[in-house]
Amino acid sequence: MANFKRSELQHFVDDGEKDYPPVFVGRQDILKHVLTKAARTSARKSGIPGNTTVITGAPGAGKSSVLSELTRFNTDLSKEGPKTLHISSVELEENFSDVLMAIGALGRTKKSQLKAHVLKGAQLGSLALLDIAGLIDINIQDVKTLFQKNEVRNIGALHKAFPVSDWDTAVIVAVDEAQNLPFGRGTPQSNFLRALHEAVTKLPLTLVLAGLGDTQSVIRSMGLTRNQIATSIGCFTPDEQAELTDRWSAHFGITIGDQRAHIDQLMTPTDGWPRHVHCAQQALAEALLVKGVDGQADKIKDWNAVQRRSDQLRNSYYGEQYSDVMDYSPQLTAQVLQEVGTAERAGKPLNTSQLRQKIQNTCDTNPSGNFECPPEHTAGTFITHLMHCGALEKNPETGMLTCPIPSFQNYILRRGELDPTALE
Repeated sequence: MANFKRSELQHFVDDGEKDYPPVFVGRQDILKHVLTKAARTSARKSGIPGNTTVITGAPGAGKSSVLSELTRFNTDLSKEGPKTLHISSVELEENFSDVLMAIGALGRTKKSQLKAHVLKGAQLGSLALLDIAGLIDINIQDVKTLFQKNEVRNIGALHKAFPVSDWDTAVIVAVDEAQNLPFGRGTPQSNFLRALHEAVTKLPLTLVLAGLGDTQSVIRSMGLTRNQIATSIGCFTPDEQAELTDRWSAHFGITIGDQRAHIDQLMTPTDGWPRHVHCAQQALAEALLVKGVDGQADKIKDWNAVQRRSDQLRNSYYGEQYSDVMDYSPQLTAQVLQEVGTAERAGKPLNTSQLRQKIQNTCDTNPSGNFECPPEHTAGTFITHLMHCGALEKNPETGMLTCPIPSFQNYILRRGELDPTALE
């Protein structure tokens, strides 16, 4: 019998979907792409112009998990390679000087000096700098002194304070929620990102930007245009889903027994969407934690109850994503999703301009108010809002719109009194 890790599984339930997943599957092409760029940067001992990776996806697609997986390599001494600084767009805006300090400290620290508990998910980001000495076996005061002495306020000054000879590998600067960065040039943050993207210094730095479907428009406004092609992530493949079930169960010491078919059936309504998969895993975990079951799936008495709990968690998530803006005009919201879905299934997907015109026409020709555009929104900003909620996504290659989460699309249609089966 496997060694059931009850307390760890309880933590999985309590910590929720925002925590780093205990098992990481898929996304190997993206990881390889980022690490290959970083390896070339390490070999050249300098940045490479256009060496930026953009990762997009709807909420719950697993973008943050990809960045956290890159961070996990920081202390994997069995593998040569770069180190990663995983920060949020908020940190970049509000703690910019600390971000620069973190990059310098991480760059001049050998992987063998990084503390093992970084593996447990602690991020070496600016908010951790007050306790950075607990993560790195270096004297943080020396780093602060160098910063003060050199007045490090931008990437150029960082280069002077920490010359390339101090760096043993490249550092990947990974920015999460990049869609929230301010539009336009001229801010310290946009200048910093453009300097990394254009490799204006000789420091071995690469850039990863992860965000929602409109991230590309934000970073283009900053002037990041060279070789900038986004990679979109979405559902797990069936093979990845099967691998996740096996490894997740093994990680917690769960005995599947003869219940694999029940577990696979539990996962079916998730569409392989990572956030929804977590809902199913949480429902299963709760059933496995029941006294007397103790991690043995064969002892679960009511699989229908587990399915109902999974459905409840997933629908609660839908409710959280269904914003007040969408609820202001549920029929208009549903109509938009139906227009996009119908066009997509007909092989003639809509772009943003086409959908904007359809929204304007719908609002203009329905004076009843049921199809009124939400206050303080234009047709264009309403589309952007739907992207941020995960209802719509723009294909980074074609610019065409899609509904990335079929089950969420069906939920929205039902809220607007439309029949989801009409799109089948």
